[in-house]
Amino acid sequence: MKAGPALVPVMAVCWLEGGRVSALQPTCLQPRHRAYTGFMVWGTISYDSRKTIVVIPRTLTANWYISLVIQPVVLPFMNSIQGCVCQQDNARPHTAVVTQHALRSFNMLTWPARSPNLSPIEHVWDIIGRQLECHPQPALTVPVLIDQVQQAWNSIPQTDIWHLYDTMHARLHACILNSGGYIYIYIYI
Repeated sequence: MKAGPALVPVMAVCWLEGGRVSALQPTCLQPRHRAYTGFMVWGTISYDSRKTIVVIPRTLTANWYISLVIQPVVLPFMNSIQGCVCQQDNARPHTAVVTQHALRSFNMLTWPARSPNLSPIEHVWDIIGRQLECHPQPALTVPVLIDQVQQAWNSIPQTDIWHLYDTMHARLHACILNSGGYIYIYIYI
């Protein structure tokens, strides 16, 4: 998830019929993107549990993924679930040789590229996004947004996650019927 861009006022030139107007008038000031204050949120779910989200404050590399996510969260989580099968998307940090090496002792599910509507976790992110859109006080700072994301994550009932797993077969079936193309099955919880 990304926080909104940092906006800074910048002077612009305004023209009126008959000539130029002062660029200092408020109607001539327009916001300009200075930089994105972005972050990424990583989370893991299983049928019966989930771990707390991990906020990644920078571009995720394979080495950062291993040190921030794999070692402290994924390995203990997967070790706690007998017969665990791990599914990741095909993001570069996930497919890197060092990441595959770190996860070599676990059963990894090969995941098709560009198939987010099949994955249960993507529907969890959608639920969180909908909750943030309806939040009575939109986040104006990154720390507030992170707090709202964490609250939204924690507020999702485990029964909703069960539903996402229980409807997995229907999403896979729809994808097969559509020859692997995008499917328009939305899981409303």
